Amino acid sequence: MEQPQNRAQAINNGSQERTLPPSIYHPKKTTDVSKALADSYISAKNLYQQGEYQQTIDILEDKLLTTPSSIQFEAYLLAALSASYLDNSIDSMHYLEQADQLIAARHPDNQNKLKETKASILEYFGNWLEVVDLRMDLTYNLPLNQGEENQAKLWMAIQNLTQNEVDELFQQQKPLLNGWLTISSILRNQTLSIEQQLKMFKNWQAENPNHPAALSPPQDFEIMASVEQMAPKKIVLMLPMSGKLARASQAIVDGFFASFYKQKEARPEINVVNIDDYATINEAIAAANEKQPDVIIGPLQKNNVAQVSRLDLPYPVIALNQLDINQHPKNLYHFSLSAEDEIHELIAFAKQEGATKAAILSTQDTWALKQSDEFRAEAVKENVTIISNQSYANTPKGRQDAIQKLLLINESYARKRSIEKWIGTSVDSIARSREDLDYVYYIGKLNDAKQIRPLLDFYFADKTPMLASSTLNDSAPERSTKPEDIERILFTEVPALTPNNNSLDVLPKNQNSNILRRLQALGADSYLLANKYQLFTLLPSTKISANTGIITMDENGIFHKRPEIMTYRKGNLVYATNHQFFEQKENAEK
Repeated sequence: MEQPQNRAQAINNGSQERTLPPSIYHPKKTTDVSKALADSYISAKNLYQQGEYQQTIDILEDKLLTTPSSIQFEAYLLAALSASYLDNSIDSMHYLEQADQLIAARHPDNQNKLKETKASILEYFGNWLEVVDLRMDLTYNLPLNQGEENQAKLWMAIQNLTQNEVDELFQQQKPLLNGWLTISSILRNQTLSIEQQLKMFKNWQAENPNHPAALSPPQDFEIMASVEQMAPKKIVLMLPMSGKLARASQAIVDGFFASFYKQKEARPEINVVNIDDYATINEAIAAANEKQPDVIIGPLQKNNVAQVSRLDLPYPVIALNQLDINQHPKNLYHFSLSAEDEIHELIAFAKQEGATKAAILSTQDTWALKQSDEFRAEAVKENVTIISNQSYANTPKGRQDAIQKLLLINESYARKRSIEKWIGTSVDSIARSREDLDYVYYIGKLNDAKQIRPLLDFYFADKTPMLASSTLNDSAPERSTKPEDIERILFTEVPALTPNNNSLDVLPKNQNSNILRRLQALGADSYLLANKYQLFTLLPSTKISANTGIITMDENGIFHKRPEIMTYRKGNLVYATNHQFFEQKENAEK
């Protein structure tokens, strides 16, 4: 999932337009459709274009989907698209299945329409692996004059893949697909300067002159070639190097220089300004400006970022924190390890399987309660229903009471007591968990979580997955931890901490804390953005696969990151798939 703040914004950013399938039915050209059906279809199409998706479906269900006609196939496609914009992936796919069963679907053109519609829906839900498969299929089957748009969307899908997903596709050994993956890998290679990336692409282009990407190169390479001096010659790091944030700042600096030294040629001059040496942030940034840098990285503290946001900035600044409200003043960008990006990705991951009903369970730490607020805010944007919100005192009774309330076990016990009081005798019954819950968003550390998962299982919520941000994985599981106590928990993590990723191996790793490793990843990517931030302004659809995730930028100058989704299996960190965790919901719908 790319990282705009909500799906509507994703649409506005061009990742998925509100367009009808190609060659959609035109009533005047059809002779076997009554005027009433034709008028109903026009009304539904108009409502769809206005964003009234439920009304669109109501008309289609009432007038067109159950009436055999030459527009029934198109009506199902329109219903599928409408359902996707209502965040209902299950209904959306059901409409596509119904369309595929019609005789009209046997026509090759209609098969293309079906695949195009399905690809658009999967783009909306961020299922990029399947999008790549569908758009590669369309590459072979679309008429020549219809291939350009599909090619652009194929490239977008490939750029949205995580490195793990790219590696999976490479293993399929499909020559045409491998060409796309190869040029994507050129952009993903952080050891290369822009000039080197362009040179490698031109060499690939010469070796593969008939590949679609050679004939019509992706915009990324065209934009890079059009900017003569994108790479900076002078960078200033402006961080608190000697105060209470010195350790965090040093981790960022270590990551920055790890990326810096990977670049073998044309490295810029680096200056470090210690904010703690100055009385105010204004003085610190004045000192940074005296260096006449091409870009400044920092500050780190939110209050300093707030003050910088009110200044006239003569040089671009990539702040390593963000504000609650960002108005994108000139030359100010934001790049941070924000929980909002992780929450956004988790919600999208769950939505791919139709999971839209969540409960929040958190410890009572201040940071946890803040993240609970962030999840609620994102849930409102993403049409996710919060059916329970509990925080608990971290004691056996506190945990038990919170889970009983969350699962409505306490109400089951209350009903049992009421019945016993009414009939005057004891009742033999088992309290059952509620059945309207898709997942629990959990906010706490791993040692807390391993107390929670068994309690959910005990109260018959063993099929209900727990979702969490990377704060869950701040340290590796203890050897004494039972694997079953931490399985069926999904959580986000930066790619730099995932298995087989060696991007930061040159740096020492603290085995007891993953927090500093994430800050190292942030520093490494801040160097990457210092070199390429202009790409995002010139080409808003730019995506860069990096140490913290797939990086995009929104209209407020905020860099977002799509992290990996991980889980534990037999005590080890592994990549997660939504089918593993939401299978029971899928089966329940069949």
